[in-house]
Amino acid sequence: MSPQKTLSRQSSADTILACNKLAPAGEAIRLDTSVSTKSYYIGGVQVHFPFAPYPSQLGMMNHMIGALNKGKNTMIESPTGSGKSLALLCAVLAWRRSLIAKQKKLAKQVERIVMNFGKHNPLLLRDKFGNTDHPSDTVEPDEKLSSNDKTPVDVKQEPDSPKKSVNSEDPEDDSKTSIGLLLAKALFYREQTLTYILDMAKSRKLEGVSEEDIAVLQEVKDSGIRATHTPKVYFGSRTHKQVSQLVDELRRKTPYRLQTAVLGSRAQTCIYSKREKIGSESVEDMCRSLRDDEKCDPHTNFRRILSHKTIVRGGELEIWDLEDLVKLGRKTNACPYYASREMAINAELIFCPYNYILDPTVRDAAGIELANSVVIFDEAHNIENAARDAASFEVTDKALGILAFECAKMIENRILISSHNSIKNVAETLANWLQQEDNVYEYIDYEMQTSVWPKPDWPVEQLLKDLMLTPDVVQNLKIAYSVIDDYIRKLRKDKNDGPHLKWLEFDDMDPENENLARPNIRPMRHLSSSSMRIVDGLIRMLSISWPGSKFANDYRIAIMRCPNPEARSDFQPIIRSKWKKRLSNFASTLEASHVIHPDRFCALSVQCGPSGAPMEAKYKTIDQLSFQDDMGEAIVSITKKCPDGMLVFAPSYALLNKLFARWELTGVLAEINVHKEVFIEPQGGSSEFDKLLKAFRKYLYKSENIGQPSARGAIIFAVYRGKVSEGIDFSDYFCRTVVNIGIPYPAFKDVQVILKREYNDAHSVPKPGSSRQLLNGSKWYNIQAFRAINQALGRCLRHKNDWGAIIMLESRFAHPWNISQLSKWVRGSLQVYYTLGEAQQYLEKFYQERIQGDLLNEAVDGDVVTLELVDDK
Repeated sequence: MSPQKTLSRQSSADTILACNKLAPAGEAIRLDTSVSTKSYYIGGVQVHFPFAPYPSQLGMMNHMIGALNKGKNTMIESPTGSGKSLALLCAVLAWRRSLIAKQKKLAKQVERIVMNFGKHNPLLLRDKFGNTDHPSDTVEPDEKLSSNDKTPVDVKQEPDSPKKSVNSEDPEDDSKTSIGLLLAKALFYREQTLTYILDMAKSRKLEGVSEEDIAVLQEVKDSGIRATHTPKVYFGSRTHKQVSQLVDELRRKTPYRLQTAVLGSRAQTCIYSKREKIGSESVEDMCRSLRDDEKCDPHTNFRRILSHKTIVRGGELEIWDLEDLVKLGRKTNACPYYASREMAINAELIFCPYNYILDPTVRDAAGIELANSVVIFDEAHNIENAARDAASFEVTDKALGILAFECAKMIENRILISSHNSIKNVAETLANWLQQEDNVYEYIDYEMQTSVWPKPDWPVEQLLKDLMLTPDVVQNLKIAYSVIDDYIRKLRKDKNDGPHLKWLEFDDMDPENENLARPNIRPMRHLSSSSMRIVDGLIRMLSISWPGSKFANDYRIAIMRCPNPEARSDFQPIIRSKWKKRLSNFASTLEASHVIHPDRFCALSVQCGPSGAPMEAKYKTIDQLSFQDDMGEAIVSITKKCPDGMLVFAPSYALLNKLFARWELTGVLAEINVHKEVFIEPQGGSSEFDKLLKAFRKYLYKSENIGQPSARGAIIFAVYRGKVSEGIDFSDYFCRTVVNIGIPYPAFKDVQVILKREYNDAHSVPKPGSSRQLLNGSKWYNIQAFRAINQALGRCLRHKNDWGAIIMLESRFAHPWNISQLSKWVRGSLQVYYTLGEAQQYLEKFYQERIQGDLLNEAVDGDVVTLELVDDK
């Protein structure tokens, strides 16, 4: 679903803004006077900010407001810990508040001008609106509210009035057609009225309408929808945890109060009492089944949340997060999921992970309308991968088997036989293809075997023909899906669909049963939600993959077989050109500096380990015991001097496992543990990571003499691109040192990486008649690595008074080109040392100076930023 009109889009290496769905102008954003703020005029907009903005924050807000005012795209890059999210929130909400005020003022002006026009030119008014058969009676009225936000006049109640000529002098005109009703009609059909007045002004002098009035009407007409509508704001970040941090920033630090909503999945918000007994993949199906049978009390009660005193305007949770809503849902036995969706309809600011915006399936399911809204992508350095993932589709042979099985049961019960048979045939065809033993795989390693189309002698078109997946079959699949979807919607509206349709409840299926089913039978009425999603994905990807599709050349079809073995079909786009085109079209960019003074951090790289050998975490060196031993001794040396918390990043879990195995044998791990409590980032889900993070922080809370060199502290070993490296705030004593091992290039032999590099190489030179030009494969490959490093570097520097050290144990950071790829605030301060001994003298001095500074300044220093107003006001 493409936005109908884009007013503005702003992106940063960490943020992207876009303007889409414009809601009718409503109540201005309120200011909470209990929140202490200062007021500044930036770009002509009054911005309320909790403290004197850092120069980089001033630059960001000015840049963003300018983009919004001009309706232009822009990109902003700002270091982590520079107060970027707070600046973005304050800027966009201040701009929106200012826009509402301007719109109300403009609405009053337009109303005055139309009223004067009607009073002084009654014959022209009757000529336009005096005939009830006029086309304006049959078209949709403008969604304009009056200056007092009253409901528009209902013109359907007007009496019929015959059309009169401009030259008519019938004295009974006023009695036949009330001027007041005609004026109300003129205001109701504002756009037509403006056009009419402007057209009349071209050929004659209008009584009661000045040249200034005409200029105002022309401005409104030229502005279009922006003149009378206020945009919704979608604020997207990478994960729900980052969304929670954004909500907390808005609630605690800004005075802006408006209708907000946070979108999340059923798995995150379901409070059904038996929810824990099923897997997260089945939550949606369980939810729909319970609602269909009217057995979910929380869903029945979800409106209790909407009217709860803590949620409404001025309530304690007027600005709420998903966790707040879930707690309230448990307290009131009301469904947080459906309450959040309902509140999002009228919300002025909506927070969500940005796959809710990028993924068309998720976007449609969430009811997100992007047309003419403001959309901000925070942490936008991940946007390329997220967009590519959103445009991808993959399905396993097992999932296809379940889909075919469900269709067979529907056919057995004689429900939409033809439609279910069409889907069943496609599912069985693909499942059989995946399970063929004679499939040839050109990419083979110990983890995966992969075959990719198109091949030199086997194009995608021929593959699909071989599988009998012709355009006619795909069209029949679309029709079948539409028929079944309509059938399911009808069933959900009709609660009297009958209990006689008995078939398997797929949530109870035994995964070990080769027949995919157990004998317990429960009433079920239609295909499961997961199966419907598979059909929808197949339709989208098969439609795109056929030659002739606009994006056919951007996709590859692949079979990937695991050694276990389990085959899966993967329709994988190498680049989603639609989003790539949009995100490269920025009218301006801004690279902000860090708010940290250079004296409060040190950045250094070390070329050689204690043995004198270069420290290079490359594929050929990581298995060498000398490398592993040097890395261990170097980290031990740093832990002896580093106070409080410490983070160590490695390119992969495989390397971490090798290092830990060696260090356990040599005693290095035990020595590290003498100085720091050791934590290792888990590869599992978020619940395991949350437990680790809580234990890490709790340990540092307990530590005595925080900030003293003798404090034992704690250390987390993590990977680049992992949970620790993004979106987690390790401010102050939670992290005083970040150690980086190696350069995290993507896996060189990974099939997706290979195909992506080939694709970029093929499109790195513009073709005749096309302006499309991508980075070549090598540049793209390098960017992926340094983007991950730069994101990890700022974990220890989170605010102006924070301090910390960045240490890169990698010899390649002695090369100027590699240094040039680091963030601006790092590359300008990086010092290169040949040995760790040389670096430690500087490092120890830095720690001592900063620790003494903290001891002398127990109270946090006040802000000393000199503020220069951006605007003359």
